[in-house]
Amino acid sequence: MTNEDTQYHITIKGHLDASWQDWFDGLTITLTDDDNTILSGDIIDQAALHGVFKKIRNLGLTIISVNPQTKGE
Repeated sequence: MTNEDTQYHITIKGHLDASWQDWFDGLTITLTDDDNTILSGDIIDQAALHGVFKKIRNLGLTIISVNPQTKGE
């Protein structure tokens, strides 16, 4: 089963420079006022989602939340 109709919003602790956007496979990087970063965009399947988690871990970042959102919400 794929997540082709699902967009993810992954909140991480701290601000991540926009230059990392390509490394995160084109996920949009949004900085929040509370010094966190939201990575958002379509993630094709669970394997790709875990790939994003691995990249976050390799940077030593902390995941605050992972929110799948059905398109159109």
